[in-house]
Amino acid sequence: MKIWEVHAMHSGGRVRTTAEGHCDIDGLLLSEKAYLLAIRDMRPRDLIQLVEDVGPQNAGSELMNYYTLPAPGQPGHALQAGRSRLGDPLLLRSDEVRLPAREFAT
Repeated sequence: MKIWEVHAMHSGGRVRTTAEGHCDIDGLLLSEKAYLLAIRDMRPRDLIQLVEDVGPQNAGSELMNYYTLPAPGQPGHALQAGRSRLGDPLLLRSDEVRLPAREFAT
């Protein structure tokens, strides 16, 4: 069971798990690590309220602005936009973002 599934019991169905195993808060998709980072500073109900107030796209932007580039030695303390395997917009923790193959070509 994912941690947000426990929190979802009190959300009235506004927090769900996607088919890929990510957190879906009314259209805002977060990886498990991104969700855990966000709830370090926000209560789950505050995160739900943020999405309700400004919509999923703006909530994602606000979260990325709040969790900006990490300090050296703390690669997982920032959020970045990414895509799920199905191509849906997804917030990822910065240490989860994979570099495109061309980055490794010399």
